[in-house]
Amino acid sequence: MISLFNSMDINTTRTINELVSAIAYVLDVMSEGTNLYHSWRVSIFASQFAKAVVPDDRKTIFYAALLHDIGYLALPEHITHYLFTREDPTQDPVILSHPIIGAELTSQIPNLSTIAKLILNHHEWYNGRGYPLGKQRNEIPLGAQIILLADQLDMLMRSGSAAGTKAIEKEISSWSNERVSAELLEAAVRVIRDEGLVEEVSEKENIPAVFNRVRTETGPVDISGSVDAVGIACEVFSQLIDTKHPSMIGHSKRVSVYSILISLSMNLSHDDITKTKWAALLHDVGKLGIAKSLISKPGKLTPQEFEAMKIHAVYTRELLETITDFKEIALIASSDHERYDGKGYPMGLKGDQLPFGTRIISVADAFDAMTSTRTYRKAMSKEAACDEIEKCSGTQFDPAVVKEAIPVLRNLSVSLM
Repeated sequence: MISLFNSMDINTTRTINELVSAIAYVLDVMSEGTNLYHSWRVSIFASQFAKAVVPDDRKTIFYAALLHDIGYLALPEHITHYLFTREDPTQDPVILSHPIIGAELTSQIPNLSTIAKLILNHHEWYNGRGYPLGKQRNEIPLGAQIILLADQLDMLMRSGSAAGTKAIEKEISSWSNERVSAELLEAAVRVIRDEGLVEEVSEKENIPAVFNRVRTETGPVDISGSVDAVGIACEVFSQLIDTKHPSMIGHSKRVSVYSILISLSMNLSHDDITKTKWAALLHDVGKLGIAKSLISKPGKLTPQEFEAMKIHAVYTRELLETITDFKEIALIASSDHERYDGKGYPMGLKGDQLPFGTRIISVADAFDAMTSTRTYRKAMSKEAACDEIEKCSGTQFDPAVVKEAIPVLRNLSVSLM
């Protein structure tokens, strides 16, 4: 039996919490170079408000704040762009949908249903004039009110209409029993005044350090290890790619399925198959940092555009390396564009330098790419795709993997494709 890893040693709680932070990093920092730190700053405010108002729920509120705008990836631009340029976001169905999309995605991860509920309600106003459900007063979870207040505070600071703590206190006084309850607003004002939060996070360069400090102080949300919570979280993460780049819908999931089948045919261990599956689900997460216009371009990429596209492999590795137990997975997932002959990218690895899981994923990825319709070409038949993979055996692909993969891929049922 071929073995890729010494043992399966995954801290579920730490890994899920770090995955959530990684998603927030995508939303704020890696999203086409915007570096807005919106979710990071909202989570800082929300955590400190929760500490003062409802400390037992602080962890849940912090992580819900981190993910509160996860549904915006369905939009062409960052959510802050829309909130700044539209007089009434409630009149735009695309804006209205982002709390619903975010809640649906988050609810799939075990133990995050409460977080999903807060995400769903984070644009509800205390006076009933919010969205998407039009709830009011005590119908709105307190945690959702805290996230709304933190979100609105961040937007106010971005607008530049109020600079400094005193000006902000004056501006938000009108939100009492309008956007949030008077009691919550009073408590939040005390936090803002006493902790100097506004000044501390007004400069972008300060935000990462403050965020890491608050995250450490807040602590992780406990996640049960009795189910494949990590695998489910990886699947949700892969869905974000589909959300941002509709032309790739289902790609990561299919690549993971094909990789599992090939791994089974090669008699890999359960742990090796699991980690290969996770890496396959996450192999394209770096594309969240690539412009939609580049991913969906109908024609051939220019040399400059192709170089920009290749950066996604680097993004994938950098992102996944922030997760403590994903160091091996980061290498496997980010190396799927390496070639067996060493002519791939980003590092030019060859032969046995390539993780075995990568060699499997590369075949599965190529097969799915060829058998899927793209903006610039029609899908090939599975027979033609298999013929092409066999032609590239020994150059692009590991011959040993191709030998085992071809019978699997030639006999795939239509329902799997």
